Amino acid sequence: MKKQMKNQMKPLPDPELRAILRAADDIIGEGGRTLLSKILKGSKERKLLELGLDRNPSYGYYKDLTLEQIMDKVDHMIRTGFLATEVYGKYSTIVFTSRGWAIERERRAEEFLQEWDYWLENSVAPLNMEYLKERNRGMMFLFLYKILCSRNKKYIPFLTLWERIDFKKVQAEIRNVIQALKQSDDMDDVEWNQLLKERAQSLIIRSRDPIILACQSCGGPFVFDETNPEYYTSEGLRFPDECPSCVEDRL
Repeated sequence: MKKQMKNQMKPLPDPELRAILRAADDIIGEGGRTLLSKILKGSKERKLLELGLDRNPSYGYYKDLTLEQIMDKVDHMIRTGFLATEVYGKYSTIVFTSRGWAIERERRAEEFLQEWDYWLENSVAPLNMEYLKERNRGMMFLFLYKILCSRNKKYIPFLTLWERIDFKKVQAEIRNVIQALKQSDDMDDVEWNQLLKERAQSLIIRSRDPIILACQSCGGPFVFDETNPEYYTSEGLRFPDECPSCVEDRL
């Protein structure tokens, strides 16, 4: 029985988890479990198509599953603490938990970076950067942090375009990143890594609610420090398996 309960609380594999979170991103606070399942199924329902949800990157991800099977996976995401539901009037809508948003925020920031890489590799000149304005600030700052970590000056022209149109606080961080990239050739690795740690304090923003994880060694809960830049890798956000106390005891 204990083994069965443990399997029920085990998160879905990373590719599935991220696909569901990405599908949910377009309907947060507006659509419920059924609509989310239909996006993942690749439904041709008129309402879904009118909302442009067929353009979601996760549209049709579970095309070979039944709607009921997909709903079970969505419910599993809720049970394991990546999604939640909130009731507005007569309707229940999907929302991110802090844990789910931390993963989705990092993946969206990575999408923006990959898009810029594609444009630069194919000599595509964006008309403007208005599409980046008024987005979640934590996500945009994480995007800037990823650009900074690249230590690549190729992004400076795009950063300059972006800096012209955004709000003052974002503009200030963009200018800081541009300046750091310009100075990177004159810095050794120790100096550069120190700069990354300093900028991470401004560019990696903590979620509104703390992220609570369960230690796989002692079983106790602990708060995940999402502002620690060591947890952000090219493969995505990495959650630790053990609490700080157990890690310390093992060393």
